Amino acid sequence: MTTCTRSAISMLTDFFASDDIEAAARRTGFVKRASKLTGKLFLALVTFGAWSDATTTLAQLAAKVPQLDEQVEVSPEAIHQRMNQRALAFLQDLLRQALAKVQAVEKVCDDGLFTDFTKVYLADSTGFELPDSLHDLFPGSGGSAATAGAKIQAVWDYKSSGFGHCALTPWNIPDQTEVDTGVA
Repeated sequence: MTTCTRSAISMLTDFFASDDIEAAARRTGFVKRASKLTGKLFLALVTFGAWSDATTTLAQLAAKVPQLDEQVEVSPEAIHQRMNQRALAFLQDLLRQALAKVQAVEKVCDDGLFTDFTKVYLADSTGFELPDSLHDLFPGSGGSAATAGAKIQAVWDYKSSGFGHCALTPWNIPDQTEVDTGVA
């Protein structure tokens, strides 16, 4: 198992307990019986590393499985069979859990620091490349960068511990424009 892969798995289990991941997999119907492709393994496959980008083939994903779990081998066909609505429901459930954990985080600043403000916004974005066929919906940033790409824009209100705004935008939209839109 590579260091990068170990790090990815440890990040997942640091954030989600292994039992919570598997409970979500069963609750959503992604896992119904004992299987080589567990919820934790699937989550690691589709969320971390170079194997999780839009151009990765199922064969490449299957080849990464032994790096994540040395005792398991999974065929590309097995992964293909799991790419369905239950997989989507499983990932959405974990995303909801992640957002709930973020909202429950204790405030780290002195309570009196922001008393004069009704809202305190923290904004950030992350961008990612998309298949070229999505260029019309999600144009890239131009130049030698990706032809198609998107950004997830998030604005967190520190005072209310909640998202003030979250959006999926084309990569070529400047962050400041989206922050202005979200804050407005």
